[in-house]
Amino acid sequence: MLDRLNRLAGWLLPVRNLFLGLAILGFLMIVASLFIESRGEEGRFVIPFLMLFLWAFSVYVFIINFAVVPSGARQGDGLMRRSWQRARRTWYWLVALFFLLTTAACLYLTIRLVMLWLRDFF
Repeated sequence: MLDRLNRLAGWLLPVRNLFLGLAILGFLMIVASLFIESRGEEGRFVIPFLMLFLWAFSVYVFIINFAVVPSGARQGDGLMRRSWQRARRTWYWLVALFFLLTTAACLYLTIRLVMLWLRDFF
């Protein structure tokens, strides 16, 4: 699984700055819309920009974390080197699990906020 995540992150690596820019744009637009929106429109633009920020930042963090994943332990290496490689890969497994949980939370939050946004404004 780590190798697949590494390949996906490597494939997305050239566009990581695009996702960072989208996350910054989403954040700035959230702040701007808090000052611009008039009475009765609160949240009309905040919710879509919040989704943009969450997903763009999530993809950016994914790319940064999984662009370089250590290789597995090789049979010819010594005991200490194999243990160190296993420990490093275990850390990446924990990061992948955390990332999976936060992605599921973002997906749930996205569904709830889109339903709220559609109910309130359309």
